[in-house]
Amino acid sequence: MNQSLKSDNPLLEPDVAAPDGARRSDQDIYRAIANAIFEQRLPSGTKLPEDNLGDIFAVSRTVVRKALFRLASEKLVDIRPNRGAMVASPSVEEARDVFQARRIIEAASVEAAMKRMTPDSRERLARLVHKDHAAHQERSRRHWIRYSGAFHLEIAEIAGNQVLKAFLKELIGRTSLIIGLYEPMQRTVCTYDEHEVLLEAMTGDDIALGVKTMVDHLTECEERLGLERRDREIDLRDIFAAGDDPAD
Repeated sequence: MNQSLKSDNPLLEPDVAAPDGARRSDQDIYRAIANAIFEQRLPSGTKLPEDNLGDIFAVSRTVVRKALFRLASEKLVDIRPNRGAMVASPSVEEARDVFQARRIIEAASVEAAMKRMTPDSRERLARLVHKDHAAHQERSRRHWIRYSGAFHLEIAEIAGNQVLKAFLKELIGRTSLIIGLYEPMQRTVCTYDEHEVLLEAMTGDDIALGVKTMVDHLTECEERLGLERRDREIDLRDIFAAGDDPAD
C-alpha cells in the first residue's frame, strides 16, 4: 500500500511551488485552480480577479488569462464580459446532464478497462480505494473527494482511451462543483464502499455486470444529491401561509 500512484492521473498531481525567483506558467496556475475546484476549496461563484491571481502567482494578467480561458473551456470557470471570471455554478439541469454523460462515458470506460485489466492495474485501483477509505476515517473531505475522482479517472486510464479520459476529467471537475452546491457538507455522494463493490465486479469476467455496477453507482450518487427537491417550483403563498404567522 505504500507504493506511489501513477503520476499521469491529473487528480494525483501535486501543486508544485515554483523555485525562488521563478515565475509559474499558465499550466501551473491552471492546475492549482483546477485542483482547488476538484477539492471544493474554491466554491461555486467565487470571483477570480486576474490582478489578484497575478499577484498571488507572481505572473502577468496575460498568463492568468490563459489559465482562466482553459478552465472556462472545461466549464469549470465562467467568464462574463465586464464582470470577469468566477468559479462556475452548475444548474440542476446541468447537474443531471453531467451525470447522464458520466454514465455513458464510464460504462464504455469500464468495458474497455475490464478487457485490459492486469494484476498491477487492479492493485492501483485497490490502493485508491484504500486511500479513499482512510480519508473517510480521518473525515478529510478534501482528500476523499480527490481520491474518489482519481478512482474513476484511473479506470479510464486503464481503459487506454485518452479521449474518454479527457472527457471524464472535465466531467469529474464539474461533478465536484455540483456536489459542493447540492450536497450537505456532512455527507458524501460517492462512497468508498461502492467503489469496493465496483472493483470486485470489474475483477471478474462478466463485463455486463461491471458496466451495470458502474451505471448503478453513478445513478445512486446522483439520487443522493436530491436534485428533485431543488427542481420543484416554490410556492411562496404556501410558505408564508397565514397559519404559520409566528404571532399566532
